Amino acid sequence: MVTTEQEQKPEKAVHVNTETFVCQNCGGIMKFDIKKQKFECSACRSEYDLQTLSDTVKENDFNSYLDREKATVPFEGMAVVACQQCGMEVSFSESQFSATCPMCGSAQVATVKQSAGIPPDGLVPFKVDKKDAQEKFKAWVKSRWFAPNDFKKRYGEGGLFGMYLPFWTYDAYAVSRYTGKGGKNRREKSKDGKERTVTDWYPVSGIVSASFDDLQICASNKKEENIVNGILPYDTINNTKPFSDGYLSGYYAEVYKIKANAGFESAKRIMENELRRLAARDITRTYDRADVQSLSTKYSNVTYKHVLLPLWSSAFGYKGKTYNYAVNGETGKVSGSRPYSAIKITLAVLGVIAAVSALLWSMDTSVMDILLLIFD
Repeated sequence: MVTTEQEQKPEKAVHVNTETFVCQNCGGIMKFDIKKQKFECSACRSEYDLQTLSDTVKENDFNSYLDREKATVPFEGMAVVACQQCGMEVSFSESQFSATCPMCGSAQVATVKQSAGIPPDGLVPFKVDKKDAQEKFKAWVKSRWFAPNDFKKRYGEGGLFGMYLPFWTYDAYAVSRYTGKGGKNRREKSKDGKERTVTDWYPVSGIVSASFDDLQICASNKKEENIVNGILPYDTINNTKPFSDGYLSGYYAEVYKIKANAGFESAKRIMENELRRLAARDITRTYDRADVQSLSTKYSNVTYKHVLLPLWSSAFGYKGKTYNYAVNGETGKVSGSRPYSAIKITLAVLGVIAAVSALLWSMDTSVMDILLLIFD
């Protein structure tokens, strides 16, 4: 993810200041030790206190979001930093504000880009280290029964890198008025004497409400949205720490690209699905079936916060195609794409057909004759 400028500098590059993390005792690189959950020197193991932006993680009033966003200065384009340890110039992409110098390995955090937009209110630190993440991925691959056998033996390893993705979390109280139909089932006989179930529908309406706490919406514009959603949720309620640059040392980190007001529209869809479920449950207290046709929802006490959440990410190649995966850096949950074995799928289908055929042949001959006529 990090490129140098040895041959060609990016167009319209801006030189910005960076913060580095170097041990005062030995000059080694300071990083957050995942196993120990401490900020320390990777060489001499001297421990340091993390300097946080605030003492607590604040929930912000959503009504004041737009004013807060307008008050910040956006940062656009490529940025170039000069490593304070070795002098090498390192390029940051438009969405990136944390990197590692490829020459000396020191962590670089672009302070100007970080301050552009709304700064992070908090962060969930890594709890799953790189080795454990790789083991989680191995287990995930081996559990994919329909994956090709040679893929399970040859999938790419070692390319795993840690990163923090920007998220918005939302709290809200939602009240929704619904309209729809409630169905009552009854049994009736047809002309041929057979019974069938008939549903009589009646117009219904009502009100449902729910409180939502820390709905998580990714603020990155990455294409692998399904993969990122596949490793949710994070425990942002209990495990979010006040933000500190030190947590980012040695990891890739992104500036948010989706703003909080756009993210709230995604959160509304999640809340509406839950309210629709509650409305259907409310209807079935009286009726046998429910058909929710409309919702009119009002939201109050809406708050938000900007948090960075950890994951391990990589891509591997197989027969000319690239497959991406991610591992939740807090829980170890794995999500990703992978190839399918046509042979295994065919064998599975043939196995099902064989089992059904064996069952049918063991049935009464008259029943078997009827089934043969149906499928003839």
